[in-house]
Amino acid sequence: MLYTREITDPEIIHYIILYTLNNTDKDPEYSDLVTLVMDNCNISFPDFQISLVHLEETGHVYSYMVGERIRKYGITEKGENAIKYFRTSIPIYIREPIDESIKQLYIEERRRNAVQGGILPVRNDEYGFECILRDDDKTEMMRLYLYAGSRDEAEKLAKYYRANPEKIYGDVLNAFKDADKEEEEE
Repeated sequence: MLYTREITDPEIIHYIILYTLNNTDKDPEYSDLVTLVMDNCNISFPDFQISLVHLEETGHVYSYMVGERIRKYGITEKGENAIKYFRTSIPIYIREPIDESIKQLYIEERRRNAVQGGILPVRNDEYGFECILRDDDKTEMMRLYLYAGSRDEAEKLAKYYRANPEKIYGDVLNAFKDADKEEEEE
């Protein structure tokens, strides 16, 4: 829901832009940045643009071109340090809609990257595999490393995990539920 009162304080607008850039998964295109901020905050476009230019001039934000027509924006280390300190200056009723918009903007990419599995060398001709599972908010739900022996076995296990992450996750949870039952019996 859009905060209806117009935000005119340049300082707060700066913080909102820094907060948005700090929380995106990757450097957003200019149009996406405008959408993320303007759709969730009642800021006039000239005020937004002036703040964005000022942040770039002060070294809090950088921009670069991708091709001839796409400009992307990112946050510098100076900007990250500033937003860590001033994050609480942005009211929660502004941060939450921005966070939800960011999540929706990158949801498909997050889902594609939610399941990761690969092989890792242990010693000469010995391998293990690692599987990682994340939710839509990029929270790591599971990271599991298992010794597999041969490279072929590690590749087979990693492939099986990538095809069945929910089953593996459920089986791991069930294994720990049994631990609770054993504790109660003792």
